[in-house]
Amino acid sequence: MDIFNNREIAIGFWLLTISLYVLLSPKMVEVRRSFRHLLSAFFVRQIMSVLGLMVAYMMFVVYLLYEMDLWNTEQIKNTIFWCVSVGFMSLFKVESIKKDKSFFKHSVLDNLKLLAILQFVVGIYTFPLWIETLLVPILALISVMTTIAEMDKKHHQVKVLLEHCLSVFGVILIVYTLYMLATSFDEFANEKNAYDFFVPPLLSLFYLPFVFFILVYSTYEQVFIRLKFSIANKQHLNLAKVYALVLFNFQLSLLDRWSYHVDRIRVKSHSDLVESFRHIFKVRRAESNPIDVPIDLGWSPYQAKEFLACEGLSTGFYNNLFEEEWFATSPMEDFSDGIIPDNISYYVEGSREVAKVLKLKVNVNDAARTYQACQKLESTAEVLSLSSLGLSLSKEMKNAISCCNPYCEKVDGKAIALIVEYWPNHKFNGFDLKFMISNI
Repeated sequence: MDIFNNREIAIGFWLLTISLYVLLSPKMVEVRRSFRHLLSAFFVRQIMSVLGLMVAYMMFVVYLLYEMDLWNTEQIKNTIFWCVSVGFMSLFKVESIKKDKSFFKHSVLDNLKLLAILQFVVGIYTFPLWIETLLVPILALISVMTTIAEMDKKHHQVKVLLEHCLSVFGVILIVYTLYMLATSFDEFANEKNAYDFFVPPLLSLFYLPFVFFILVYSTYEQVFIRLKFSIANKQHLNLAKVYALVLFNFQLSLLDRWSYHVDRIRVKSHSDLVESFRHIFKVRRAESNPIDVPIDLGWSPYQAKEFLACEGLSTGFYNNLFEEEWFATSPMEDFSDGIIPDNISYYVEGSREVAKVLKLKVNVNDAARTYQACQKLESTAEVLSLSSLGLSLSKEMKNAISCCNPYCEKVDGKAIALIVEYWPNHKFNGFDLKFMISNI
């Protein structure tokens, strides 16, 4: 039985061809030099240690699956491919995994989706080698061109055309697979294909504990490095690490929040250290059971944080900036094309128990995109007004936003304002728009 199918041979052929060209061509000197620098950066103790741990862990997983008759030696190729394409690459996505609260749930569900089954079945049958050899560079080129076309709306028609090309190929592949299933089903229904089907998902599922371990380890490592700059006393620093491990254990979001809080207050004594932990748990209880705030005073900050969740603008934690000044802010959300896209962010400001200011800020990095930016601000401000006041924007405010004219009005004891600030000497005449709802 062949180890590699035609598609894998074709991909290997093109990878080898490109590698030889890069290694031997005099035009690729700079590329080779850059590649050597990349390799030297890769082969460092930290990366190699984690990689070694991953290999050791997966060897244990493979042994466990082998003892359960869920893995055999014919799966060596698939296991190596999985380790390189999934296991190894996951180690470089730890930061994004940390931000994705649904990562582990989605990782399980993705292995059970019908699409995963379809991808497996379609991958069983390949075209003749000469066709696969032609298809690999063509499809790679189309994929790269599609990615480039997505970066600028001017290339929208090109993007649509390229996507149609990929869709046509997908249909052809499915039709070909159905034909092969009908004419040579015995080639599909065998023990090797059964192993090929369930081994990669099993490897992914068994790999999740290791990913979680790396996630926990890297988070604590980053926090402990930050603590060195926040806690001068070595004894207090060591106690802070022990208390954090005991009190937070796997609660990584609380750990991160506590470390940034410590950075703001600067621990100078043991009582300061203890109070920093008390503060975090006190705030967490307040978030879990938010008090009702009369509308004439403002809003519950823990409810205000989620006013724009449906718009993708959920804020981070509500923290104290100074003694009686608290705030929360969302990450900047890009909403336009270009090298430097325009972005929007959401802020909540107030005191410990009451949010008094709700603010949207739009950074317009190119005046040529003013109309699009104003539309984005108007639609988002409408949602914020409905969520916080139960009222739509007034006609006057909508006109002010569409014309980028500063404006202020009072509604039910609240001040609703639009502030326009132009950036001096900006190459593209950029400016920012601030929409604010605040107590009078």
